[in-house]
Amino acid sequence: MGEILGIGVTHYPPMMTGKPESYAGILKGILKSPNVAEDMKDPKNWPAGMQDEWEHEIERAHEHTEQHRQAFKKVRAAIDEFKPDAVFVFGDDQYENFKETIIPPFNIFCAPEFPSKPFRSEQNLWGVDPDEIQNYKGASDLAKEVANELAERHFPVPYSYTPQTLHFERGLTHAFANGLTYLDWDHDNPWTYPVVPIAVNCYGKLVVSNRGGSANIQDTRTDAEKDPLVDYPGPQGPTPQSCFEMGSQLRQVLNEMPGRYVIMASSGWSHAFLTTKHNWLWPDRDFDRARFEELKSGEQSKWRNLNNAEIDDAGDAEFKNWICLAGAMQDRKAEIVDYLETWIFNSEKCFAVFQP
Repeated sequence: MGEILGIGVTHYPPMMTGKPESYAGILKGILKSPNVAEDMKDPKNWPAGMQDEWEHEIERAHEHTEQHRQAFKKVRAAIDEFKPDAVFVFGDDQYENFKETIIPPFNIFCAPEFPSKPFRSEQNLWGVDPDEIQNYKGASDLAKEVANELAERHFPVPYSYTPQTLHFERGLTHAFANGLTYLDWDHDNPWTYPVVPIAVNCYGKLVVSNRGGSANIQDTRTDAEKDPLVDYPGPQGPTPQSCFEMGSQLRQVLNEMPGRYVIMASSGWSHAFLTTKHNWLWPDRDFDRARFEELKSGEQSKWRNLNNAEIDDAGDAEFKNWICLAGAMQDRKAEIVDYLETWIFNSEKCFAVFQP
């Protein structure tokens, strides 16, 4: 019987730069968009909490950094104490591998190693050469066995041997590489555990038209200038129920295998640049707070009853990674490591551990 540890973290990209003044960069870029109502570009029209955070931006950014540091160190300590044989990570693919050629709901990467370049900025938190390669170990045989078992249980999941991004010398995409990098926050405890990345099409109908991000917010083209296929929303991604079932099925498979495994979700929650009802300026804090209270109470099974319309309205696409985790940890109560709410740093972040 396999032993399983559940983990939830974030992979907040702006923090990779190590420059607190860049953490609100997404918001500052959106404020330049002609698609944002002019009155909403004036901070006086923002919620009071957002005005306060904006006024104390750098101070709040430093606090944000330290909270991340402490949370990641606690999570890493839990992983090290558990000593896993492999770590399965649910992460969103933002127009990185999931492109016009094929967009599956999930994809298991079955590779023996993932040479990657997570330090893509000249200035990063650790002062590392951006061309430095981190060679993360994979678990190809295990990943293939899991993919096969899922198919035999009538839950077939796509798989691949080589991430497309390897051809662009990036290796693991940001949801995976950032999370693993932050788990060695002080750069003194290199990551050595084999990884099985499981990409989730969290962005669904917008993954191509928004180019996995906020391309739509800056787009000023007329309908006549747009491509009738790729510049408009496509089919939806997996539902919360199917994400929950994905996690549940993975847990069942690993339960029957000898070994020690981590199942991890790597993502923020509501993203400002996806929250249309807030003019893309701040995340849906109320939706996330409701989900957090459910998590604290051990009621994360309720997440399977959400629907794509609710997820889209809240700008909570990446929360689907956590719904996968909830499916795997439906019978456990989380130890909350930290919960970071924000107005100007794009997304809420949660850190949690589900002990065996």
